[in-house]
Amino acid sequence: MTGTQLAALIRYKTKTNSTTFTDADMLPLVNTFKDEISSMIVERNNGMFLVPTTFNLVASSTSREYALPDDLLNRMQKLELKFTSSDARQPARYLKDWQGSETESEIVKSFSNAKGGFAYVIRRRALLILSGTIIAVTDGGRLWYHSYPADLANLSGVTGLEVDPSTTTFGFPRQFHELLARRVSIEYKGSKPKPIPLNAMEKNYEVDLKVQLDAVARVDNSAEIIGDDLPPEQTGDNGFNY
Repeated sequence: MTGTQLAALIRYKTKTNSTTFTDADMLPLVNTFKDEISSMIVERNNGMFLVPTTFNLVASSTSREYALPDDLLNRMQKLELKFTSSDARQPARYLKDWQGSETESEIVKSFSNAKGGFAYVIRRRALLILSGTIIAVTDGGRLWYHSYPADLANLSGVTGLEVDPSTTTFGFPRQFHELLARRVSIEYKGSKPKPIPLNAMEKNYEVDLKVQLDAVARVDNSAEIIGDDLPPEQTGDNGFNY
């Protein structure tokens, strides 16, 4: 579904037109509920909206804190670091908190830059890196995190909403397009001075949304492991051993 088609579907559901429900009024609702549904999709842990981003390390005498991306959607996946330009990045260990001293000289006594020797904690929307002495390294950090799908700039065009706008941003999954239109319709009807009654399909929104969320919980069926029972002759339970 394109932005144009989404707007047409919303107007069909709300019994409006481009004058009574303008694109300018509709677009903020579309982007708001696009984010709402996306946050639920990520909770299914299916790897959707997962993207890597690199950042430069600065000398630890300056700072050990690195801000999380503004488009972070609920959670991050992995932090990788390298402390010299020639090294390969290695995964950092996550600590729920660090109760030790955060004085630079004390941190380097407890951590190192060797593989497995460094860690991080998350505080006030930032990563605090705990390691040996850090020097400036271009692209020394790589963060894998879930990001919000890109906001729609308008409700026009011929490109499907599910198409990724770039290699680092995401579109909105096709199976949720109608649900997005329905969610906007529910908000529109409820916002009226005299709320418009919802139809049966709109009242069933939460149920239908859960069905689609459950459907995207597993993206690769080959990851399923099925255990078979041992043959009866190996368990002594085939009726002939008694």
